[in-house]
Amino acid sequence: MKLSKRRQGVQSSTPLQQNGESLSFERASELFLKSQNAAGHSKTTQKDYLQVITWFWRYISDEFGYTKIDEVEEADIIEWLDYLRNATSRMGKPYSSRTISTYYTDVTAFFSWLVKHNYISDNPMKGVPAPKTDKPLIRVFTEEELVLLNAACDRAASGKAITPDERKALAARDRAFLWLLLSTGIRVSEACGLLFSDIDWDTGMIYVRGKGAKERKISFGKVARQYLDTYIRYWRGGTTTGDEYVFLNVFGNPFRPAAAGELFRRLKKVAGITDKRVSAHTCRHWFAVNAIKNGVPSTVLQGWLGHEQLEMINTYVRLAEQDNRDLYARFSPVDALNMHHSSKDRRKQMRDWRNSRKKS
Repeated sequence: MKLSKRRQGVQSSTPLQQNGESLSFERASELFLKSQNAAGHSKTTQKDYLQVITWFWRYISDEFGYTKIDEVEEADIIEWLDYLRNATSRMGKPYSSRTISTYYTDVTAFFSWLVKHNYISDNPMKGVPAPKTDKPLIRVFTEEELVLLNAACDRAASGKAITPDERKALAARDRAFLWLLLSTGIRVSEACGLLFSDIDWDTGMIYVRGKGAKERKISFGKVARQYLDTYIRYWRGGTTTGDEYVFLNVFGNPFRPAAAGELFRRLKKVAGITDKRVSAHTCRHWFAVNAIKNGVPSTVLQGWLGHEQLEMINTYVRLAEQDNRDLYARFSPVDALNMHHSSKDRRKQMRDWRNSRKKS
C-alpha cells in the first residue's frame, strides 16, 4: 500500500465537511446518484456512473488506503489513469483509449458535483488533462452484407424448445427489428422500448424516448413499415394500439438490449461477416453515413439521431466524404478511358514516333 502525501507529511488544502465529518465514498456516491436520478438521468446512465466510480474507488482505497473521499489528490488520479493504460479488463483485453476517456469523464463528473455542492473544497481532477482518444474506426455495412443479414434472420433463431411457428415469429421480429434500426438510426434501447402507442401509422412516424428522457419523432419508411406490418399482423395478433411493447421475446416478455446484442452476434455468425462489427449501433452508423450521402443536412440528422453535439455527426460527414472519394477513384469516367492506359504496343509506337522525330 502506498502512503498518501498527507500521510507523508505533505499538507493539502482543508476539505469542507458535511455535518462536521468528511464524507465516506459510500455516502458521497449515494448523494451523487440521487442527484442524477432527480435530474432525470436514465437508469442506465446511473448504473454506468455507479459502476465506474466504484471501480475507481476500489483502486484508490486498495492502493492508498483512503477511507474518505476528500483524501484523493491529483497525483492519485494520474496514477489511476496510468494503471488503466496498462491493465486488462475482465475479458483479458486492454482498455481502449475511448473506454479510459469515458471513465475519466464519469469520475470528473462525480468530483465536480461534490465541489459544486460543497462536499469537498478542491477538485482533484482539475489539473489532470483528459486522456487522448483514438479516432473511432467506423465501418458500415455494404449492400451485399445487408442482403446476407436479411437472409440470416430466417436462420438466426435457435433453441431445441422453439417450435416451427415460434421460429417463424422470431424471424419476423428479427427482420422488423433490423430494418427499423437501419431505417431510423434509433438506439437499441429506444427500439426495445417502442410501444404500439408510439407508432403513428398514418404519418409513418415513431415517437422515441431517448437519452436523458429527451423525446423526438422520426419517420420509419416503407421498408421498415412492411416488415413491422408483417410481424404485427401475423405474429402479434394484429394489435397496433395501446401501451404494449412492440418487440417481445419467445416468452412474451419485452425484448431487451442484451437480447438484441445476442441476436446480432447470431446474425453475424450466420451471415459470415468477419471484417467488421455487427451490432445495433452499426445499423445506426449505416443510417447516418447514408443519410449524409443522400443530402440530409447535418443539423437535421443531429435531430433525427438525438445527438446533443455535432461532434459525432462530423465524424459521419468525414466518413461519407471518404467513401465518396474512394468511389470516385474506382469509377471516375475520365480515368476509366482506355486511351489513357496505353498498351505495350501503344507505348512502343510512341517511342518509335519520338525517335523518328529526333532523326528528322
